[in-house]
Parts: sequence; C-alpha cells; structure tokens
Amino acid sequence: MELNNIKRAVTETALNAGKKAGEVANKTKIRFALANMQSDLDELYEKLGKLYYEAISKGTENGTKESAVIAKIDSIKADMEVLKAEIGLFPRSGKVCGACGKTIPKNAEFCPYCGEKFAK
Repeated sequence: MELNNIKRAVTETALNAGKKAGEVANKTKIRFALANMQSDLDELYEKLGKLYYEAISKGTENGTKESAVIAKIDSIKADMEVLKAEIGLFPRSGKVCGACGKTIPKNAEFCPYCGEKFAK
C-alpha cells in the first residue's frame, strides 16, 4: 500500500514539474515576442520622427503618413499590453471585449482586435 502512495507522489511531482517547465517556456517565448515588438516600436518611433521632421522642414504637414505610423504604434502597444498581462508583468487592469473575448486596456474606446466600440 505504501509503495502505491510513493508511486502516486512521484508521478504527481513529475507531472507538476512538467507543467511548470511548460509555463516557463511559454513565458520565455512571450518575453522574446515582447522584445521583438519593442524593437519594432523603436523603429516606428524613429520613422515617425523623421516623417514629422521632413513635413515640418518642407512645410507639408498633412499628417497622412504620420497617422499610419501612429496606428501601427498603437496596435503594437495594445498587443504588448495583452502579452504582459498574460505573463503577469503587471496586474490585469484591462477589460474583456464582449465581442472577441480578448483583454484590452480598460480605457479603450474600441477593441484593437475586432473594432468593437464600447460605451463611455
């Protein structure tokens, strides 16, 4: 009888260790994705600065190109917030979109994933 208890405890421990290893691997993948997203953001911020400088220096401020870059930046930042919440880098301070079920920033007026509009 005691052998069965030991066997059960060893099996349970091994399963828990495997589960924990999977969680660590998943968090590592997410952290890597976050680092890549931050790199993309840095490039977009640089591009935005150059576009703004060129527009101001030429006197051609119309904001079209800048708006497209800003939209990309906002999208990446929203994706990063979701990933950070997923791995617990900060407490979930968002809300869940009723249409698609994704966690989004609590002050969002639109869901960045499906476009659902929220009441104010």
